[in-house]
Amino acid sequence: MKEQDPTPSDCSGLDFDGEYGRNYRRSIRNSVPGYDSLIEISAAALLQAVPQAAAILVVGPGLGEELVPLLTALPQTRFTLLEPSTQMREACTREIAAAGAAARCELLAQSLEADLDPPGGPFDAVVCHNVVHLTPPESQLDLLQTLATCVQPGGVLMLSAHSEPADGTAFESLLAIACTRLRQRGLPETMIEQLKASRNTLVFSLDQAQLEAGLAAAGMEPPLLLQQSLFSRLWLCRRPA
Repeated sequence: MKEQDPTPSDCSGLDFDGEYGRNYRRSIRNSVPGYDSLIEISAAALLQAVPQAAAILVVGPGLGEELVPLLTALPQTRFTLLEPSTQMREACTREIAAAGAAARCELLAQSLEADLDPPGGPFDAVVCHNVVHLTPPESQLDLLQTLATCVQPGGVLMLSAHSEPADGTAFESLLAIACTRLRQRGLPETMIEQLKASRNTLVFSLDQAQLEAGLAAAGMEPPLLLQQSLFSRLWLCRRPA
């Protein structure tokens, strides 16, 4: 449940149980600039916001790479993990076992859907990285409100997504920089064009105004922007106690 892989065979769809999933560890760092710092900041922000968290929901843990710092930062917390891909779940299970955290993780074969009601909720925190933008804008509001509903009073939602500026000039400038970055990383022009073509077909921008409206309607405080790297944004959203 993440960004698209920049290889020709994988840009036609997001097959997390196929070639895309096998190349995910590399491709996510191409498509999400600042991915490693996003993981680091997320763990620090959760430790600061909910240091005594009893239960956390992680939507789309993927290979488990994003999960390990959370397990380390919050060693007493129980985690409910929703991951529909078999290949991703298998890799995530190995990461959890290597971290010695199998006893406090429940990994479910489930995806993010409207009206989701995972076991163990509501949670002290909900973590959802690079998932909402895989849904068209007309469905994103329902998903945002579903995620917010899973957060208990005093808890937080940690959310990252592809998010484009409303200003067209700013968008064009960021797009040009993003393409130059990919060239510097060694991607050929054919792959860069395929990534660009995935916009509004595989990956859909999460509009800042819609994010704020959706969270407000669900009783959450305004989102705090923790990181922006080109089109990738990371927010912390709190529910009042």
